Amino acid sequence: MVLPDMESENSRESQGLPEEIRWRVHPFTENPWHSALLMVIIVLVCVGVWSWTLWGGMVTIALVLLVVSVAPYLFPTSYHLTQDGIEIRFLRAVTFRGWEELKNFYPHDVGVHLSTFRRPSGLDAFRGNYIRFGRGNREEVLRFLDDRIKREHPRRDEAES
Repeated sequence: MVLPDMESENSRESQGLPEEIRWRVHPFTENPWHSALLMVIIVLVCVGVWSWTLWGGMVTIALVLLVVSVAPYLFPTSYHLTQDGIEIRFLRAVTFRGWEELKNFYPHDVGVHLSTFRRPSGLDAFRGNYIRFGRGNREEVLRFLDDRIKREHPRRDEAES
């Protein structure tokens, strides 16, 4: 029989960390001006492709490529942080990463990059995950990640603050 680690449980409770965090982001609905500008750009590109090729098939290909390339902005993404790891739901795809897989994280203004490497690497974009913060949950998410991901080397600008 395995007993829970009471010391870590008590420290989490004293820090006010929840057992799990759930949120959903949909940048398209959260940023109406950016969304309107994006739609104008997509329409202008499609009109440009039509005027250049005069072929509807090429316009369809261009539209599909544009939508796929900005899909994380256009469609909602759900995040679920638990004691076991993080679950990311985008369209019909579900991705799960256990905390033991993640070695570091790098906060940005609108989200945080989760990395499978201890130090920054050129492969981070391919091996890691980028999660966007929900409205007002930046500090809560960062505290939760800091408690779960055991980083050896925090970034210099984070260590100073």
